[in-house]
Amino acid sequence: MPMSSIAVVGDERNILGFRPFGVDVHFYGQNSGDPDEWFRGIVKQGYKLIIVTESIAEMLKAQIEDLWEKQLPVVLTIRGLSESKGLAYDRLRRLVIKAIGTDLFKEE
Repeated sequence: MPMSSIAVVGDERNILGFRPFGVDVHFYGQNSGDPDEWFRGIVKQGYKLIIVTESIAEMLKAQIEDLWEKQLPVVLTIRGLSESKGLAYDRLRRLVIKAIGTDLFKEE
């Protein structure tokens, strides 16, 4: 059973700062094994919100897409310290278009 209803998932450098906020922090590194299995274990712990850094989300794209079809857990993708616009940006852009019907992020 998780200590918190929120988990933050990523490499240590990008997510260590979340620990003081009382969320469960799960580091992914070279010794973590298969990323899909590792993430599946986190999902099974029953979190309501899982925040995933973009670099890890890229490895788990299929699993995250499947979770988006379910009510819980909510999966939020965030950019890491050295990451450029990518998966997190695209997902937010699609959500805004879906919600208001226009692309606020369109570059002119």
